[in-house]
Amino acid sequence: MTESAESSRYNYTVLVVCWLGWIAIYLGRSILAPILPLLSSELGLTYTQVGLIESAYLVGYIVVKIPAGLVARRIGIKRTLVLSMVGYGASTALNFRATGFAHLLIFRFLLGLFQGVHLPIANTLLSERFGVRQGRAIGFHESGPNVGNTLAFPLAVTITSALGWRWAFLILSLPAFLLAGAATLILKDEKVEVEARDSPREDTSLRGFSRVLVPMALAHATYNLCLRTLLIFIPSYLVDFRGMSFSAAGFVASVMPAAGIIAKVSSGFIAERVGGRASIVGAISLSGAFILSLVWLPSGAYTVVNLVALGLVLYAYSPVIYASVTSSLPQELKSMGLGAVTMVGNIVGALSTFIIGALIDFYGYRMALSTIGVTSILASFLIFAVMGRGSEN
Repeated sequence: MTESAESSRYNYTVLVVCWLGWIAIYLGRSILAPILPLLSSELGLTYTQVGLIESAYLVGYIVVKIPAGLVARRIGIKRTLVLSMVGYGASTALNFRATGFAHLLIFRFLLGLFQGVHLPIANTLLSERFGVRQGRAIGFHESGPNVGNTLAFPLAVTITSALGWRWAFLILSLPAFLLAGAATLILKDEKVEVEARDSPREDTSLRGFSRVLVPMALAHATYNLCLRTLLIFIPSYLVDFRGMSFSAAGFVASVMPAAGIIAKVSSGFIAERVGGRASIVGAISLSGAFILSLVWLPSGAYTVVNLVALGLVLYAYSPVIYASVTSSLPQELKSMGLGAVTMVGNIVGALSTFIIGALIDFYGYRMALSTIGVTSILASFLIFAVMGRGSEN
């Protein structure tokens, strides 16, 4: 086997390991939403408290973004990813001992802290290894969360129904530990290297790339407004607003991330044909429209179709955001730039889960989801205006 063939084979090995990392992350991250109706009843949680628990997760997810890039420079990408896998496996398992709101808040923060390492580090690694084909590689990589979500919802419901919700956390933490062992054996030690510059005057700070980073941060903020709130509250919405049973809601809620698998894998191809600007703005506006239809159209089979359509558009533009950022930045700024963009998005996500939870408590699902839908549509116009033509490809 030639050196080039060996390198290509290893590139795809790295892609699969990173993809499995996303699946392990979302197996642990997505347990809370489908079991929420039972857990809230047992522990006496309000929707506002649930929103705060998810906000705690996102605070941890936010604060680690840029430090993750600095840690990877110091100890290498492999060690950074393996440590994060062990950390989020342990953080998930700890929920087995949770007895109230405070425990869930702390454990969820720790989960976000360790899971937040993956996105900037893994996408930087894939960007360097796949070069001009990084859009498709990152698109496949970003399907991992949807696979994890799709598996986690029915698995969490099944385990909870048989053994109780605590066992769902314990059992679904195991893949993270198994993957950490596999990654230790399979991945090579790699460090983020700072490229030599021909000109000392060349701008190596993130400020020099604000034309790309600002619109991508706005787009990621809108993505998080929709995704973070829907993932945590959709199962409860199906139970409380649509009158479904606990088991049925867990399975129906999984169709949205399942549809997102197709959206993420195909996102790179779509962006290549219509441009990043059109694909991002179009997906945001359609997401807003489908969210509005969740509460303004009558119940029935259409609800499932609506969730499928929502998954197809909502998940379609995050890989385009990530690929646009990594393809526009020099190697040594990729992880920090991507960390900065996702940090902005997750700040919005952290605030929105609390705000939407409070809106549900005080005004109900119709007002809460309508707020998300209208805000998304208005944001699509703003993002279209802000995004430069240079961001289209």
